[in-house]
Amino acid sequence: MTSPPPHPQRLIKIIVISDYICAFCYIGNKELRDAIEQCSDLPVKFDVEFRPFTLVHCPEGKPIPRKAYLEKKFGPEQADMSWKVVGSMAQAAGLKIKDEGLMCQSANAHRLSVKAYQTGGQEMQQKVVATLFEASFVESQDLSNLDILADLAAKAELMDREQAVEFLQSDECKEDVEKMIAAAKANGVIGVPFIIINGKWALNGVQSTQCYIQIFRKLAKCTELCCTHSSPTVPSAAPGKLLQKVAAPSAVVDTAES
Repeated sequence: MTSPPPHPQRLIKIIVISDYICAFCYIGNKELRDAIEQCSDLPVKFDVEFRPFTLVHCPEGKPIPRKAYLEKKFGPEQADMSWKVVGSMAQAAGLKIKDEGLMCQSANAHRLSVKAYQTGGQEMQQKVVATLFEASFVESQDLSNLDILADLAAKAELMDREQAVEFLQSDECKEDVEKMIAAAKANGVIGVPFIIINGKWALNGVQSTQCYIQIFRKLAKCTELCCTHSSPTVPSAAPGKLLQKVAAPSAVVDTAES
């Protein structure tokens, strides 16, 4: 007697709009990856795609020490308190994070990330994502520096260093990044991380692993789960009309650049 066919896996498409100089995005990525790992028993498969957002504009393109940036924006006392919260959140998530760091133009880092998804899907992109976050928050590197980015692309095995230099000196993926950022803003995204699930539900800010697990387990039971991949840009809709907010059991952290 033949065995019954395996239960078809349903797709949960997750779009993560983020910036590689955003500490909350760094922490949020870890919470999301931990949740996906803990949901391996569900009859679903995940497709996680990172899309770009830029939080800061640096005059003349020069990086700014993170501490100086935060103190200018919030004042010394509030900046110190805010960073202590970040440090506590990172520690709770099992992440290393340095107090020193740089705020910089991240558009070229996003180009590498977009190229990675185009080239090797979520597996390749996640390697690049992890490498960029580690460089930013563990190694305090300047993600606007093309030489550093070329080294990181080679480290993540996206391409060899010579190919990375050629890519970064070209305009490849530049228009893709610009269109994705414009689409996110047109749909009301003003802070990151911003997570879109199946083009229908949104989570704004750092969510806990347990929050994601709760959502994924509910979606696994849903008979109307979206089973198609999203288009290369955020689904079009009038600003504020795109997404139904999902209640999450954790605080929303607003990381928007004012």
